[in-house]
Amino acid sequence: MKKSILATAIVSLYAPALFAQDTDSTKVDETIVVTANRFEQTQTSALASVSVVEREQIEQLQADSALDILNILPGVEVRSQGSRGSNSSIFIRGANSNQTLVLLDGVRLNTAAGGTITTLGVIPAFAIERIEVIRGPRASVYGADAIGGVISIKTKPQESNGQEISLSGGSNYSHSEGIKSSNDITESTNLHLIASNDVSKGYDITGLGVEDGYGFDSQFVSGSVEQQLTENLSTGFTGLYKQFENQNVGDSPLLVNRQVNEFYSLAAFFRHETEFMNSEFNINYSDESDTNGLDNSNAPTSTIDSSRTYISWINTFKSIESTTINAGIDYTYDKAKNSGFYYGPVTDFSTNTRNNTAVFTTAAVDLDSVLLEGSLRYDDNSAFGGNTTWGLGAGWFATESIQFTANYGTAFRAPTFFDLYADPSIYGSNPDLNAEKSKSFEFGIRGYHSLLTWNLVAYQNKIDDLIVYVPTSQFTAELQNISKAEITGIELSLDFDTGPVHHTLVGDWKDPEDKTTGEQLLRRAKQNYKWIASYSGDSFNAAVSSIYTGERPDFSETLDSYITVNLATTYYATDNLDINFKINNLFDEEYETAEGFSDQTSGNNKFNYIGPGREFYAGIDYRF
Repeated sequence: MKKSILATAIVSLYAPALFAQDTDSTKVDETIVVTANRFEQTQTSALASVSVVEREQIEQLQADSALDILNILPGVEVRSQGSRGSNSSIFIRGANSNQTLVLLDGVRLNTAAGGTITTLGVIPAFAIERIEVIRGPRASVYGADAIGGVISIKTKPQESNGQEISLSGGSNYSHSEGIKSSNDITESTNLHLIASNDVSKGYDITGLGVEDGYGFDSQFVSGSVEQQLTENLSTGFTGLYKQFENQNVGDSPLLVNRQVNEFYSLAAFFRHETEFMNSEFNINYSDESDTNGLDNSNAPTSTIDSSRTYISWINTFKSIESTTINAGIDYTYDKAKNSGFYYGPVTDFSTNTRNNTAVFTTAAVDLDSVLLEGSLRYDDNSAFGGNTTWGLGAGWFATESIQFTANYGTAFRAPTFFDLYADPSIYGSNPDLNAEKSKSFEFGIRGYHSLLTWNLVAYQNKIDDLIVYVPTSQFTAELQNISKAEITGIELSLDFDTGPVHHTLVGDWKDPEDKTTGEQLLRRAKQNYKWIASYSGDSFNAAVSSIYTGERPDFSETLDSYITVNLATTYYATDNLDINFKINNLFDEEYETAEGFSDQTSGNNKFNYIGPGREFYAGIDYRF
């Protein structure tokens, strides 16, 4: 009987721990993380709270998108308003969705115009090779928006593994097709390509009987070529394109809007590596267009166009024994435009460009039982001035199986083009806004034992200068930096085996408080629990995931708690062919994800967004 792939993964998700009772501690060190400090280090030596999900685990869970993967992780809450293509909020340790930095192959997905990430649901899991999630501030490493944490998604495999075709279909007239190829075309050249198509008719997300449902149609293409020029020098080029059309609720509950989003990115890198130093230069250009309007022919629409040019130079020094030092420069140039005709001509931003220049350094010292980390960064932004952020961390192995960790960090979120430069009569924009700022502390204890691994973390995050609307008259409001929030919480995870079945139990308890009003922050639960069980045999595997979401306050009501259970099974028909079957929401739980609204004129048709009912899916994966 071979150890469950998912069992191995889950331990690495929730603690930098031993994989299973038949695995020794040396194998833990083989899990390499990069996101924590922008250089490679073992997961046990990274003091930040890190989760790592590899390709094998994604396949066993039969995740559909990046959202499905994130939803099983500790400290992460996902709130969707409909199908995969609809708006979704991701709260890491209770921080706002726009206070989490999201990277796709190193490219920021937080838009310059609005600061939001609306496309994680349409990043197909088929294309994802690895996800690293940092819980806690990382602005001293990455700059703006990393208050709650960092999500880094990789699509390029670590090594060449041939070709694969994936086909699946199921409820709501859903179907997906994907193909990927990763090959060494010469001894020094590697080529990687992925293409996928996902379509669903969706379901009635409002419960008001809208016949057409709320579907989506998305395409995703990525590719890269890497050339080893000499023993120490390599270069590479990457490209990424994603497009989706999505139906969502319009200005009135019975109207359906249509969103069309198109994104592409082009990048190049040059890397020089020696025994004592690595140096890497990256340049990237990305462009996104997002159009919204009624789902009718010739309907008026508004379009937000944004682009970003990003340049970085990172140098990693390894010449000092037990010490790794990083130093680098980041430069970003953003452009944004708001246009169209929607209840009248759409007013463009008063300023369409801004730039940010940053210098940073990080250091990690590994003295066997004692680990130390430090980071410092200065960002100079043309829109809101300079910000200095820093972080410190320490770890101590009190015994071979018990580790204590402590981390402190500062962070900030940059005001967006909409915050600063949109029409103030409509959006309340204010060009004098400052960045939101935070101070965060966490203390953790990790236990690595033969029968059980566990991780306990207590944290506190204080956020000041939150950007909120302040009424200026009966009918107008202005954005101002006046609100505060404080989020305190505890995360606990346990990993153990009962015979051939591996279990992971996670408990998240937190108090996300708006310090200005004394009330609980919207759409965040005080309690979340997760249980994942997995079994793997020679020709069959199965995984069950159950998530409990506690009560959450919304704008005018409190939404009830709920439990969802998903079941995934795979039969290995041959060495090259897998047959998959999955049931989402196994017990057909009825639940609401967010509060909706009513018709502005009549006050009728009040609704709340509802989650999907029981869904069935089947598919095949073929490798050649």
